[in-house]
This record gives sequence, structure tokens and C-alpha cells, in this order.
Amino acid sequence: MQPVKTALLLALFTASTALLPVSHAENAKQKNAAIVNGVPIPQERVDFVAKNQIAQSQGQQQDSPEFRENVREIMITREILYQEAVKRKLDKNADYITQLDLAKQQIMLSVLLEDIGKTTKPSEADVRKEYERVKAESGGDAGKQYKARHILVKEEAEAKQIIADLAKGGDFAKIAQEKTQDPGSKDTGGELDWSEAEVYVEPFGMALKALKKGEITREPVKTSYGYHIVWMKKRTAAHTLSLDGDYQRIESIALNYKRTKDYQAWLEELRSKIYWQSRL
Repeated sequence: MQPVKTALLLALFTASTALLPVSHAENAKQKNAAIVNGVPIPQERVDFVAKNQIAQSQGQQQDSPEFRENVREIMITREILYQEAVKRKLDKNADYITQLDLAKQQIMLSVLLEDIGKTTKPSEADVRKEYERVKAESGGDAGKQYKARHILVKEEAEAKQIIADLAKGGDFAKIAQEKTQDPGSKDTGGELDWSEAEVYVEPFGMALKALKKGEITREPVKTSYGYHIVWMKKRTAAHTLSLDGDYQRIESIALNYKRTKDYQAWLEELRSKIYWQSRL
């Protein structure tokens, strides 16, 4: 639903500006997506970025040859710009070095949290406790799914203009194909798959729940991706929540809760072992 994140790509830009680096012979053994001024862009790097982009899109970005080619072109463009920046000696800039250090640290923390999460598993008691909480909050009903279309743009003013055009009888699908910034739904006129509202980034999911069948949001819905115009086409009836029937879903919620709780306890333990801590 959004372009590849800068923080993610920043960590990947470690290629040398030398036309034929020493490691080029070794890199030749692996498949490259492209070679820019003698610097290879490994296919595995493109695959890594594509995989992460799909995961971060929460089901909005589907894998396809076109999507992979778009990622490849982004990587080529960034490598070209990176090489130009190095030619200008911007890699020696103090602000750049500080930002690079912070980006490396952030990526390492993400890898650490993922590693910690591998050993976390909720118990039967954890799952049952979470089931009771979800059941109480949903009134016993859950699993309502929505069929929707959306148009994603970067500027609020443009989103408001699209809403005005739709109110005058504009074709939602046609406008989506022309203007949406979501490559995963562009070709289908902004149409999304059947999904529960909870799978979407907030407040997109909340807006979807608030709409009646056939309604379009009267105001743009702002998320980290930009501004959305949401059309709720259909929805299914909720089903009665049961521990057996919804076990995997409840277990997933319990897992996230336990990971957060375990991480907080583990962090407190680490902090307690610090023998000094500077304070400004």
C-alpha cells in the first residue's frame, strides 16, 4: 500500500562505488537482478525487499511479476542515487553517519525482537483468558468480513477533491485506476479482498466498520500510507465466537500479548543489570 520504506532500504545500500570490486567474482556466482556501474544488485536483495513490503502491506499488496519488477527498478534507482551521493562525499557527512548508525541499530532491534518471539508460545490458560476477553468485548460475535474499495493518495486536498467528484457521480473504479497510489489494487479499481476490519491499519478499519453498505467516507481517512477514500460495498454477518472454532485466531492474539508482556519483563531484567547509566 505504500512505497518501500526508506529505513528498510537504507540498511541494504552497502555496495562499493568501485567499478569492479574484489568480491565481484564471488557475486558472479549468485544471480543478480541488475548491475549498476559494475556494482551488482543481488536478486536475493530484491526478494528480501519484496517480501517485507508484502508483509507490511497487511494483505493489500499481492505478489506478482509486475510488483517484483517495480521493486527491482526502485533498487536500481536507489543504487544510482547512492553512487552519486558517494561521489559527492556525502557518506562522510556527520548527519548521514548519525542517521546510518541509528538505522543499523533499529534494524538490529527488529531482528532481536523477532528472535525473542521465536521462543514465545502462549499456554492453554493464556489462550482461554484471551478468548474470554475477546468474547466479552465483541458480545460473543466476531469474524465480520468486509468487501471494500479504496483510493489512496498522498495529499489531503486531492482526497477531498476525489470525494467531491464521487458525490457528483464520478466512477470510483475509474478514478482509482487513474489516481490510487496502492499498486496492489490499482488494476482492480481499488477493490480489496474480503477481510475482517481488524487486518487493516487504523483508522482504516474503524472507518470501514462505521460505514453502512454502499457508503463512501465523507472525509479522507488518514493512515501512515496517506489519505484514503473508502467505499464499503458489502459485509458478512458476524458469527458466534467459540474457543474451538476460533482457536487459531485467539491463539494469535494471545501470542502477541504474551510476546509484549515477556519482552517488557525481559527488558526490565536487562535494565536492572546496568551498573551505571548516564543522564543528561
